[in-house]
Amino acid sequence: MNTASPISVGYGWGVLVLAGGGSYYFAKKSINKDRAERAEADNKRRMQQRELQNRYPMPPQKQDGHANPSKEATEDMSPASGHASESHAHSGFESTAPYRSKKGDRFS
Repeated sequence: MNTASPISVGYGWGVLVLAGGGSYYFAKKSINKDRAERAEADNKRRMQQRELQNRYPMPPQKQDGHANPSKEATEDMSPASGHASESHAHSGFESTAPYRSKKGDRFS
C-alpha cells in the first residue's frame, strides 16, 4: 500500500493555493492595466471629438415646431423627380431587365 504522508499532501495543497493566488494577483493587475489604458484612449478620443465639434459647429436647424405631414407627403424629395410623369421611374441603381441566373434552375 503506497500512501502519501499528510505533510506532503498539505505541502502540495499549499503550493497549489499559493500558485493560484499569485496567478490571480498578476492576472487581475494586468486586466486592470488594460482597462485603464482603454479608458484613457476612450477619453482621449472623446476629447478630440469635442474639440472638432467646437472648432466646426453644426449649423442650427430650422425651428418650425411640428412638421406638417400633408405638406411633406406632397413634396417629392427623390432625385428622379423630373421623371415623375413616366409610368415607372428608375434610379441609377435599379435594373431595367429582371435578373436571370446564368447557371439555370438548380432543380432541373
